Amino acid sequence: MDLIDRYRLNGSVPRAVRQPQTAEEVAEALREAARSGWAVVPWGSGAHQSIGYAPARYDLALDLTRLSRVLRHRPANLTIRVEAGIRLADLNAMLAEHDQWLPLDPPFGDQATIGGILATGLSGPLRARYGSARDLLIGLRVALADGTLIQGGGEVVKNVAGYDLPKLFHGALGTLGVIVEASFKLWPRPKAEATWAFSFSRAEDALPLTLSMLRHPGFPLAVEVLNARAWETLRGTLELPEDPGARIWVVVRAGGWPAQVERIGRDAVAAASEARGKDRLPEETASALWARMASVAILPTPAPTEALGVRLGLLPSQLTACAAALESTEEIPVIWRAHGTLGLIYAEGRGPMETLLRWAGELRSFTLAQGGHFTILGGLESAKRTLGLWAPLRPEVEVMRRIKAQLDPEGRLNPGRLGWA
Repeated sequence: MDLIDRYRLNGSVPRAVRQPQTAEEVAEALREAARSGWAVVPWGSGAHQSIGYAPARYDLALDLTRLSRVLRHRPANLTIRVEAGIRLADLNAMLAEHDQWLPLDPPFGDQATIGGILATGLSGPLRARYGSARDLLIGLRVALADGTLIQGGGEVVKNVAGYDLPKLFHGALGTLGVIVEASFKLWPRPKAEATWAFSFSRAEDALPLTLSMLRHPGFPLAVEVLNARAWETLRGTLELPEDPGARIWVVVRAGGWPAQVERIGRDAVAAASEARGKDRLPEETASALWARMASVAILPTPAPTEALGVRLGLLPSQLTACAAALESTEEIPVIWRAHGTLGLIYAEGRGPMETLLRWAGELRSFTLAQGGHFTILGGLESAKRTLGLWAPLRPEVEVMRRIKAQLDPEGRLNPGRLGWA
């Protein structure tokens, strides 16, 4: 494959590719782009480039994967500073030597870079216990559109009071600046772990289990809810329990001290009184399951032609109604997965685009009627334009526009990715 072609987005390729090795080289590349009036798209692994709208202009692909160093690790303080191009998998492999980890597990996490995780704001099942990358972030270094390098936060867990500048760039899809370095608070790795899988014939039967885990004092690491199609997708590559009559599966991951893990397991089994099956998974199977879990119901990049991926944000108690809405049509197969204690639901539908648009439109209406929020995470650009990237559009959007105008007045960083210059 041609080097330029590797950076194709929505049919467009850049005029040039830069692969800087330092933050200063990133800044210089941005200054050169500013002099030429070029639009810049930052790149990490490329695993999440389908998030948001396709860039309105695309001249320079700025590949950050060569910025992959650990700059400072303070094991005693449980903090670390790294360059943005380091892969999460490589970072956690290094931290394992110190019995520590950065507990993030976004979709396609085996490929994802730290900069890409921060820019997209995506998270995985571990968010139930540790929060998102935003919650673990304590410092950031960013190159602005004109090549200016700025820094916010620090390398200690308790920073000084003032504007929390690093949070501004989390989830901004690279439209405000190019992340070059990040500092995080780390966590000790759990002393013990265990995973239980429960099968149910109805979504409402699973609700007592998910709500009990939401309130559990042992703080489970993750509680994931999957429909039967999603479970069968995982069973295709893993030796998981089988229950032909199950419509819903709930997977509980416990971690911590051994006594804490056992208590979570006992209470989960007790709360799942209506479960058809209750299985404690072998350690090796559980490890492989969690490595794949975050990518279930998330479309890859580039997305298949006749596919649409959405995310719904609702209350955990609304899961039963949501399950019915997700599978309200038999015209398309729907795979969905939910963070059972957070109310975030990911769904993927495949079929004729006209049917997918109707399905997604009905889901959006349902979500808004419940007071939630709706986002299109992947699919054809025409589908995003037809439905709109997210709903509802809150008044804060105007503030976001003004911030973009201040930090990137010429609109050269990922222009149009969020729907405006």
